[in-house]
Amino acid sequence: MPRHDERPPGGTPPDGTAPGGTAPVGGSPAGTAPSAEECRDYYRRLTSGVAVVTARGPAGWSASTASTVTSVSLAPPVLLCCLSTGSETLAALRHSGRFAVHLLADHQSDIAERCARPPGGGSRLTDLREEVRLVDGVPVIPGTLAVSWCDLYATTEVGDHVVVYGRLTSVRVGHGRPLLWHDRSFRALDVPAPTLATRL
Repeated sequence: MPRHDERPPGGTPPDGTAPGGTAPVGGSPAGTAPSAEECRDYYRRLTSGVAVVTARGPAGWSASTASTVTSVSLAPPVLLCCLSTGSETLAALRHSGRFAVHLLADHQSDIAERCARPPGGGSRLTDLREEVRLVDGVPVIPGTLAVSWCDLYATTEVGDHVVVYGRLTSVRVGHGRPLLWHDRSFRALDVPAPTLATRL
């Protein structure tokens, strides 16, 4: 029978560290909602690819950086992305019912930064080194790792963001390494990348 200071395999050590000693188990007591700062600290540990969502609305072309893009279904083919409630890109895609999702390559952090800053709208797509073109009704940034064209499938408002579901109508996929976002910094995979960029 184990002593009171021992733990079963996979359990939590008496000092509060996680198995393997990788992180403390501290934080909010059970049953207590975490603070905003604790939530932010947790979210920073997530690692995700970086995407730019584009759409055409009454005010012109719009683009927003999104680090939350997830595949939802293959039949029908549906993905989701999250945009802030006040996003001009959200208003544009709601108006047009169509948008594009660009998965950025690891050399395109400048595009991600540009499309994340105010004031937004078409100004975010102005003077890019790549020529942005209207393809199938939406602005498309060439040279990205991959791009999908989507019809608006549904939206759900959750807190300060809106979950946007898009039904894929077309995709172009290239080769290379994705741009990643982790702990408030852009990152890259340490793997070979023989050919970067989609060919449009």
